[in-house]
Amino acid sequence: MLDATDLIAAVATPQGSGAVSIIRLSGPGLLAALDQILVMRGDLQKNPRSLLLGRVKGLSGQIVDEVLVVYFPAPNSFTGEDCAEIQGHAGFIAPRLVLEAILGAGARLAKPGEFSQRAFLNQRLSLDQAEAIAELVAAQSQSEAILANRQLAGALGDRLRPIGQELTTLAATLTAILDFEEPWEKVDQAKMAEDIDHIQQGLAHLLTLRREGRAFREGLKLVLAGPPNVGKSSLFNALLGQGRALVSPRPGTTRDYLEGAVDWSGIRVELVDTAGLWSDSTDEIDQLGQERSREQMERADLIVWLRDLTNPNSPAAPISERPTLTVWAKADLAPKIDPNALALSAKTGQGLSRLKEEALKLLNVNYERPPELVPNFRHQKALEETAKLVEAADRALKDGAPPDIINLEISQALNALGQITGRVMTEDLLIEVFSHFCLGK
Repeated sequence: MLDATDLIAAVATPQGSGAVSIIRLSGPGLLAALDQILVMRGDLQKNPRSLLLGRVKGLSGQIVDEVLVVYFPAPNSFTGEDCAEIQGHAGFIAPRLVLEAILGAGARLAKPGEFSQRAFLNQRLSLDQAEAIAELVAAQSQSEAILANRQLAGALGDRLRPIGQELTTLAATLTAILDFEEPWEKVDQAKMAEDIDHIQQGLAHLLTLRREGRAFREGLKLVLAGPPNVGKSSLFNALLGQGRALVSPRPGTTRDYLEGAVDWSGIRVELVDTAGLWSDSTDEIDQLGQERSREQMERADLIVWLRDLTNPNSPAAPISERPTLTVWAKADLAPKIDPNALALSAKTGQGLSRLKEEALKLLNVNYERPPELVPNFRHQKALEETAKLVEAADRALKDGAPPDIINLEISQALNALGQITGRVMTEDLLIEVFSHFCLGK
């Protein structure tokens, strides 16, 4: 993953029907390789950042595509190296022939995320900004795309920078005390305690943003559960706006779970329709379906438990560690409804809007005020580790520990924080981050 000494190339657009295919190149020897395969109507080196018309010679020497080429000289390119993009016709054959020609001219096929990795290694991006590129590509809701763009613009780095500076100042102060053997009792330890407290507040705020805003970044999983024939599949179809699940008055129609995604106020919500839970079935398939239903409930952000308004013996929701919202189905068939109950009808649409509002409210998701920044799961772990080490330093200071012990905790906290932006990195960390990227990114 750390090899950045050769020319790389990859198709950066999906294969198949479309107007344009883009092939990206980056690395040493780029212009020489392009000169081997291109017949140009202009000089790329004399016209950087300009689209020039050309034709590509394939491995057989025949013209395989007419293209537009743009050259980005180092260091002012995405990767910080000489880069180029070849814009040709889309499809399955033409992009492959162009890529084969480039590889035949000395390039090698890029690994997933290798362009972004080189941008990071050449200090064109921080590690969290590189992650934002992959998250933007993978975004499945408006909120996910907006948050990824903010992170790409440096929003997280801007919040981390003052915390890192405060930790650096503390570490430098403690190191100086140790190097010059300054008497510890003469050091303003009260001011040091205030600085540590301020750092803890900053870390706690970022972790709060993660906890309160996770739904905007990663979406929510809502599992529809309840007894057989209570209307789960009908509700699933109504929320999706399409007939995905089979619906029948016969109990046990759903034998396995179904998934579908919807957008609720810019938040991606994964809906799961499950098999009905009943204890008296001895059928092996029914039992397997119920087992999968319980597995999905254990993974849910919210369980939506359906009860039947037409059935006075409709079972209540089982006790669960997961947040649970009880709704009453078949409101269109019920003669009388408690005004305080969350009643709905998949047939008429009654109560569906209220279900969305109550679900988001129960999960403390304020869709009217989305967060400006939400750290991802990797960032959360690094922030938690940093906070734990800073807390240890604070405890050591209050317990009268010597400065070398406090300095050790602060230095380790600085390293943990640095893993978010890549100021502190290991090859394992880079593999973990960039292995999730697609080719061409």
